[in-house]
Amino acid sequence: MKIFLTTILFLTSSIVPIMAAQIAIVTVPKAVVYSDQKLTTPIGYIAYGKKIKVGEVEKKDGTILPVVVSGRIAYIQIKDLALQNGTDGLGINTPKITEHDVELSFQTDQDKLSENNFFSASIGQASAGESWESYSGEFGEETSTFSVITLQMEHRNPAKDTSWGFGLTYFSSSTESIAAKSLAIEANLYYSLFNFRYMTLSAFGGLLFSGDFQVVQNEGEQKANGVLYGYSFGGMARILPYSKFGLFAGLSIRKIKVADLEPLETSSGAEIGIDSLSGLNLFAGISYKF
Repeated sequence: MKIFLTTILFLTSSIVPIMAAQIAIVTVPKAVVYSDQKLTTPIGYIAYGKKIKVGEVEKKDGTILPVVVSGRIAYIQIKDLALQNGTDGLGINTPKITEHDVELSFQTDQDKLSENNFFSASIGQASAGESWESYSGEFGEETSTFSVITLQMEHRNPAKDTSWGFGLTYFSSSTESIAAKSLAIEANLYYSLFNFRYMTLSAFGGLLFSGDFQVVQNEGEQKANGVLYGYSFGGMARILPYSKFGLFAGLSIRKIKVADLEPLETSSGAEIGIDSLSGLNLFAGISYKF
């Protein structure tokens, strides 16, 4: 009898949070559902735009809500949902999670890195800043922008708000009297701010380094080599962010320091140098999931 009463009390305490139900809409591409309150065992996900019934009693310091899946209680993060006013659940069924990845529960961190990987390529224009404008103007042709080409490998898990990427960035600027170029290593960290069905808006920041910044005057008459290092921050929009092919565009502010650049001599005999390349960067590109 005691065992029976204990079982009834346990089942009652488990089901009550679900009995007082409310309606929620999934607002992220994939809202992960977990079997435990510590969120250590994912059992699948619910896709963007789905309406589901969730409990009203928040768990884990107000960060998760219970949801019934196949007759059992599971948990979903509140940040992945938009809660609806009222509790009219006409036509709303408990989710069956037919779009789940069963192996997700058994993957190691190393296994996960082999998935959700993208190759991206972008082109853009970057303001070089007042320092470069004055520098190029000393040689007779003031220029204020650099062309930028970036190739990156990115890891973007649709179940997470953070992602990262790294690769190569090529800067170049050329006039009749002076030219500059550099191939840099760049790494970025992205954070998803808003998720829509076919688009995401993200903020990002990154670091950049190049050991070979070259400036050439009068087609090789004078050459100088230096080092670039700095950081950037900005925002971007992705269209079809998790599809085989996608598009993206954005802007960033770059703060780049120029070091160890040998001075060049102007026509008047003065030796001048440059200490920074900083300004606004506009870019657009494509991504491919592999």
